[in-house]
Amino acid sequence: MTNSQLITCSDEQHIANEPTEFNMFLLSDTDAFKFTDNKLSDNFLKNLVFLVARKPKRLITHIQRIYYCYQANLQEQLFAALVDLLVILNRRGKAISRRMIIGTKSKLSREQYKILQEFMVKDFDVTLLPGNEYSVFTKGMIGTRNLLQQIEAPNDQKHDPLDLAYDYIEYSQLDEAMDILENAVINAPQRLELHQCLLELYKSTLDTSRFMRMFHIIAGLDVVMPDDWGTLQAFFNEHKNER
Repeated sequence: MTNSQLITCSDEQHIANEPTEFNMFLLSDTDAFKFTDNKLSDNFLKNLVFLVARKPKRLITHIQRIYYCYQANLQEQLFAALVDLLVILNRRGKAISRRMIIGTKSKLSREQYKILQEFMVKDFDVTLLPGNEYSVFTKGMIGTRNLLQQIEAPNDQKHDPLDLAYDYIEYSQLDEAMDILENAVINAPQRLELHQCLLELYKSTLDTSRFMRMFHIIAGLDVVMPDDWGTLQAFFNEHKNER
């Protein structure tokens, strides 16, 4: 599958007047789309769906999911992946949306293609796009976790903020990680591991102003401030004096 191609249209082509012949869009130029069979795990698609659900604005993962379903001839999963992409783009990125829809037409049913085509040429609410059991972002979150084979969690169950922060750190989204940790420290100041992770981010980014703002917030709370805050404050003061 390393040299497989995905059919697509050029930016100038419109879905309502699609040509009889298509240009070819070669995706194998990047390792992100090299799905060599002997390198794939049984949970490869499940992992892609999980990443899409956790990082919905990460466009490359959506396209990887679409491309994989296209190559694997997974019609229902492909339709769900296309719908999820359209929902997240919310009528933005029409050029890439047209590429994906026209390029995967041969693997969709006539009804599925008609639904996607009508969405591109008519102005209706993106939340009205119908999904299926593999969709993640359709109205009502239909089938959000079905592909992952997870049992629906109670409404009051929340993700651990430390786990969420590590996910952001993994993709070098350090500002988002600090946002999560700062809120978590305020809500659960007794968790020392939250303080430690947040302080490590402050130190690695040398974000003195953000550190000081949070330092004063915690100092104003009726809690015992961990010693590590004072240690990092001394580090920043020393770093400032060396300039």
